[in-house]
Order: sequence, then C-alpha cells, then structure tokens
Amino acid sequence: MRRRGFSLLLAGTLAGCASSPPRYYRLAAVPGAVRGGDGKRIGVRNVGVPGDLDQNNLVRPGDAYQLNAYANDLWAAPLSSMLQTVMVQNLTQRLPGDTVLQDGGAIGAAPDVYVEIQVLRFTPDASGIVTLQAQIGTRPASAQDFRLQGFAATAPGGNTPEGLAQAMSTLWGQFADTAAGLV
Repeated sequence: MRRRGFSLLLAGTLAGCASSPPRYYRLAAVPGAVRGGDGKRIGVRNVGVPGDLDQNNLVRPGDAYQLNAYANDLWAAPLSSMLQTVMVQNLTQRLPGDTVLQDGGAIGAAPDVYVEIQVLRFTPDASGIVTLQAQIGTRPASAQDFRLQGFAATAPGGNTPEGLAQAMSTLWGQFADTAAGLV
C-alpha cells in the first residue's frame, strides 16, 4: 500500500515538472504598395543572418549585452529560410508584373536580377521595440554592378512571442518596400 502511494506521489510530482509543449511561430507576408513590374525574373538569394539570431528559439526582449530566448517558443523553420520565403511572398505582391523566385528553390529558371540581403540586427530591446537593421544589394544576373542600400526601422513588439513575430513581419514588409524600389 505504501509503495503504491509513493509511486502515485512520485508520478504526480514528475507530471508537475513536465515542460509545456513547444509553440511554433512564423513570419507572415504583409501587403505593401503595388509597383507593377516589367516582366523581370527576380531571384531572392539566401538571407544572411547573424550567428546569434541563427537559432530555433524566438529572441525575447533584453538589454544590449544579453541575448535572451523564449524556452518553448520556436521558429517553425530556420530564420534565414523563413526570411527568404517571406521576402519572395512580399515582392510577389508588390511586383505583380514580375516573377519572383526563391534562389535555390524548386524552380530553376535563371533570374534577370538578384536580390541579396544581409540582416545585421533583428532583435527586441528591453521595452519590446524590435529593430531591423539590414543591407540589401540588387544586381543584374549577368554583372557585378550592385545597387546597395542600408535599411533601419523599428516597430513595437511588446513582450509576447506573438507580438514580436507580428512586429518582425511588419518590419520585413517595410524592408520589402525598399527592395521593390531597387529592382
């Protein structure tokens, strides 16, 4: 009887220690100004992401010298891959007269123009304000004549994973507006 009681107590205690299941988040395309396009094939290359952001967990608000992450709130895909996919979706909406391709994707059509992106910062500060700082280069596929431009913007994200993912999506959409203007 005592063993059974102890086993039930132990099982109940261990059940209380179980961690909550993971929750998965993704960035979403956001609408922007339609620019038309002129029949080009645009290839969006892999997006460069700093090593400290190249992780599964969502980064949560913190100070300038500390990188914090939510324990069970994860990206649904690698961040760089998700950024590339959402940029293709954003540019497709903004440039309906062009064909926007994910470089390295299943469609092997040769692009006329490449879009190359390096994210420098994409994190929330202690108050939940998300900052996106990035560089973009566009160039004809047949030349190394780059058009380069920097980008920096902020958006309130709050202190929840949902709010941060929404703020990041909004900023990535604003960045897509810049990219659409360069191609």
